[in-house]
Amino acid sequence: MNTRWLSIIACTVVLLTLPGAVLAEGPDPRMIGIEGDLQLTLSRGDYQPKPLDDRTPLIVRVESVTPASGGRFLYDFHYIGFEPGSYKLADYLIHPDGTAATEIGEVPVVVRSILPPDYDGALNSYLRRPFPWFGGYRMLLGGLALLWVLGLLAFMWFGRRRKSAVVEEILPPPPSYAERMRPLVEAAAAGNLSATGQAELERLMTGYWREKLALPEQRMADALAVLKRHPEAGSLLRALERWLHRPGGASPEEVNGLLEPYRHLPVAAAKEVLA
Repeated sequence: MNTRWLSIIACTVVLLTLPGAVLAEGPDPRMIGIEGDLQLTLSRGDYQPKPLDDRTPLIVRVESVTPASGGRFLYDFHYIGFEPGSYKLADYLIHPDGTAATEIGEVPVVVRSILPPDYDGALNSYLRRPFPWFGGYRMLLGGLALLWVLGLLAFMWFGRRRKSAVVEEILPPPPSYAERMRPLVEAAAAGNLSATGQAELERLMTGYWREKLALPEQRMADALAVLKRHPEAGSLLRALERWLHRPGGASPEEVNGLLEPYRHLPVAAAKEVLA
């Protein structure tokens, strides 16, 4: 990397760091290290930039040449100065044969210093803050991370509650004994109850009364004999025996009356027996 580019980098660093370099409204294009432009009408259209060396304080290049009125030419020059001062444009242009462009005359190119004229070289003192961790990018990144974690936790919490509410709405209540026994009792009253259905009906009846009356574990035949003597359980058993011999003799009111004792079994007992 040659000296010219090192000078450009150094000027840029100074512009961004040293006091007096105010960039809020854009840099002055005539300042050191900042490219400026100059439009000028000249009599010839073949001017070229002078070759550069490492000690050149001003770089001039021809951006465009446009014919103008009266046989003249409009030049658009761009330049960068590396040292403050006033320069003659003619010193940095030549003819195609390499001769100096002295006929241009005293056209100045002014490059101003970044620092104020009365600057004494002192740097701004660094004042240590009492809370260096407060503010800046660290605080911003920490706040964003905290918001992200809180948002994730809130999404998981409310999503779980919403899913639980949906499950509670979808799950139907467990059927009661009366609901389980009604199709079997109606089939028995019509004379259409199969042997499997009869066994299921007897199982439901013995399970209900064993739970309600705290009966001991017995064989099905012994349990049915005990239940037949019970005032409530016996009515349904006697009706089943009658329907087996004379089907079709039960009305809806009679079926509802026989199932009435089985409508109010506690939920816990129903789940245990029907599982």
